[in-house]
Amino acid sequence: MKTITLQYLRLPPIVRLIIIVFSVIFIFGMTIHFIEPTNFRSIFDGVYWAIVTAATVGYGDFVPKTGLGKLMAMMLILSGTTFLTYFFVQVAGYTVKRQAGLIKGDMAFEKSGQIIIIGWNERAKDLIEQIHNQNPEQKIVLIDRTLPQNPYQFGNIHFIHGKPFEDLTLQKANVQEAKTAILTANNQVSEEQSDMDAILTLLSVKGISSRVVTIVEILTPAQYENAKRAGADHIINTSNIVSTAFFENLRY
Repeated sequence: MKTITLQYLRLPPIVRLIIIVFSVIFIFGMTIHFIEPTNFRSIFDGVYWAIVTAATVGYGDFVPKTGLGKLMAMMLILSGTTFLTYFFVQVAGYTVKRQAGLIKGDMAFEKSGQIIIIGWNERAKDLIEQIHNQNPEQKIVLIDRTLPQNPYQFGNIHFIHGKPFEDLTLQKANVQEAKTAILTANNQVSEEQSDMDAILTLLSVKGISSRVVTIVEILTPAQYENAKRAGADHIINTSNIVSTAFFENLRY
């Protein structure tokens, strides 16, 4: 009994409320069936009557005939209406809160097979749009601590607001169930600091799940080996790519 109580208390408040509402409806429905078995021939009839009565619809196809049955009806109207009203208020509040949490990046991602993109910049923006255009069903989780809210309101793009090298943030992104994590460079700080942050985040990702394929953007060649030691599966050396592009486009 104690174990069941603890499990119940660990449930989300909205789930506990649903259990209470349906328990009250079922108890009243079962009780009216035993009080007036000829009028309410099954527990289903009693539950149906309880729902209709609590919702103050009152179709009139099932009506208590005895004094005790009518007393039950009055108790159900008084208590059931209160429960149902509170239930719908809580559901509406939960929906609004959840939607606000999704926009602000407070809600955890609970699915699997996602691509995690860490850091918000033009490269991350282009990458997200390319992935989405190629496969709109692909789930994407964007982690960033500078964005005030999700920059996308469409598709399977989930936003997590927080520091990417903290376990709590990565756990919210469900990194252990991700198939790929892409770490982009932070252009708001020095190249050395950006690489240090990327390697720290990489260590955090691999510490939680070593099987996640990681792609890391490194700006300074000196940190290339450190990224390999930290467990990067693929390393993109941006400075080499850009300098090579400049050289190939030189006109003598």
